[in-house]
Amino acid sequence: MEILPQLLVNAIIAGSIYALASSGLSLTYGLLRILNFAHGHLMMVGVYFFYLLSVEYQWSLAASGLGTIVFSILLAAVTLRIFVLPFSKYSFILTLVTTLALSNIIEALVSICFGVNVKSLSPGTAAKSIEIGSVYITPIQIIIIVSALTLLSATAFIIHQSSLGRKIRALSADAFAAQSVGIHESRVCFLVYTLAVIYAAFAGILVGYETNMQPTMGTTYTIKAFAAMVLGGLGNLWGTIIGSYILGLVENLSIGLDFGGYSIPAGYKDAFSFMIILLVLLFRPQGLFTKKKRAA
Repeated sequence: MEILPQLLVNAIIAGSIYALASSGLSLTYGLLRILNFAHGHLMMVGVYFFYLLSVEYQWSLAASGLGTIVFSILLAAVTLRIFVLPFSKYSFILTLVTTLALSNIIEALVSICFGVNVKSLSPGTAAKSIEIGSVYITPIQIIIIVSALTLLSATAFIIHQSSLGRKIRALSADAFAAQSVGIHESRVCFLVYTLAVIYAAFAGILVGYETNMQPTMGTTYTIKAFAAMVLGGLGNLWGTIIGSYILGLVENLSIGLDFGGYSIPAGYKDAFSFMIILLVLLFRPQGLFTKKKRAA
């Protein structure tokens, strides 16, 4: 059990990345009622664009970050107008198909432009770890935790204390009533979707510094974001964030602890996302933190 503190820290790090990735997905579903199967791929293309600016073109971190934000806004506008809104008004199923097609298009384009080899934003040498008791943590891991808490706190402020947040909550509760009092639905939807894409790109950049990046990473993080959202409850932002940290905890404890002399290989870590989705859908389909609605 002496490794338990390190596993808990690793769980917080993983949960912070999952929370940033899944919070935007939860906001989008809560407002637009769409399940964006390209969300992880938007995260992937964001980090690759940051890699292009910072590594290939040697831009500064500030300039690369600003350029990635501008790119994310443009990407959000294009994908929302072409792959989401024209189909969401006809059928919920159509947006599943179109976003799945978008994910394949993005993965193919990134593979063509950057190749399929693994890349990283970190220098070639390993970052020096900071020892705190029996726990080791790197500076980038500290940045991951702090930035996640900061952005999620900013999200809480936007949702509960700002005019935009009141409009989002009103549209989520009753879109027709909200529009009848003058709330511009399409404008709010664009702002929320853009925020989700920016959060996803930032999460991808953190992954690029923490581990590595490759064109297939989009599928992995889409699954993890959906697992966290299903665990917390579809459209439940705070349940999704808590679910992200639970997912990180389950993954790290499962591969880090011995069970009667046996341990689970690290390569099986991603399988826990599928298991969580399956078990929650079987026994509590509304999620752990969402009350079941009464049928009339």
